[in-house]
Amino acid sequence: MLTPIPKRGVMISMTHAVAVMVLNHNGRQHLGRCFDSLGDQSYLDCELYLVDNNSTDGSVQYVKNNFPHVRIIGFEKNYGFAEAYNKAIRLVDSEYVGILNNDTETDRNWLAELVKAMLSDQRIAASGSKILLFSEKDILNHAGGMITIIGGGYDIGYMLRDSEYYNQPKQVGYVCGASMLVRRKTFLEIGGFDDDFFGYAEDVDFCWRAWLYGFRVVYVPSSVVYHKLGGTAGSRSSPLRIYLAERNRNLTVVKNLQQKALVRAFLLTPFYSLARMLASLARKNYYGAFAIVRADLHFLKVFDRAWAKRLIVQKNRVVSDRHLESKYLVAPLSISVMEFLRLIRGSAV
Repeated sequence: MLTPIPKRGVMISMTHAVAVMVLNHNGRQHLGRCFDSLGDQSYLDCELYLVDNNSTDGSVQYVKNNFPHVRIIGFEKNYGFAEAYNKAIRLVDSEYVGILNNDTETDRNWLAELVKAMLSDQRIAASGSKILLFSEKDILNHAGGMITIIGGGYDIGYMLRDSEYYNQPKQVGYVCGASMLVRRKTFLEIGGFDDDFFGYAEDVDFCWRAWLYGFRVVYVPSSVVYHKLGGTAGSRSSPLRIYLAERNRNLTVVKNLQQKALVRAFLLTPFYSLARMLASLARKNYYGAFAIVRADLHFLKVFDRAWAKRLIVQKNRVVSDRHLESKYLVAPLSISVMEFLRLIRGSAV
């Protein structure tokens, strides 16, 4: 039975173990393929949701007409990725929540494998999928992620050919928000996504915080998703995407690093920003280069707010930066530089 669009703050009755949420803003063209694949899942103890950020392209009516079993959570404005999911997750009462991009197609065992991983250890806060390109199904988008010492993260295997090397389940610094499963109680206890991020790097920030608070994050290669990379948010060269990624990287580093590592990050950040600006200028992406400047200036304006959040994170952390680096959840500087140079050569930065 279809649940009406809820009013803000109304709790939806929920008895299923997993609520699978597909976030959408004017992405009607992606929804058919996405929900068709979700309807074929081998894991049956779940409820499907469309979380709609005030679409104007008929997305909600399309889902009502074609997928009447999908419940609708609709918002009166576009809250972006972070805040929309936070609001939606508070409205359900399931043990787990699946977070999935609308521009994806899931393998039949996508959800079952993520749940299996979560059941193996109560300390796991999030499990994430192997993500392959929708258009080239042997090319990786994400095989787990590593956090960097300057606050961002990078996708392991990005744009490389899939192989057995990427089929080993393991602990990772973060998993991609395009396809992840979270333990709802833990998600809320550690603060969920940061509402101020709007979009980009909120998955890095959340998973990093999970590690700091004593939980685990795991990559599950047997859970497979095919992603229309950039289908929803645009290419990596989009000025808006560059702006949000740079701004949120700065916010993440201030919140999560201990004092010594924070000083190191502040010393390295100008070199990283300059390198990205030069890379954008070399490709004549002038608006992209300016977006980095805008992001850094905006960060200075909201520094006090970020520092207040830092005090909370540092008070509650139980794991040190050194420990995360020793487990290669946070990438050493040498590995981060090598990956950055690889992406620049491939025009992906």
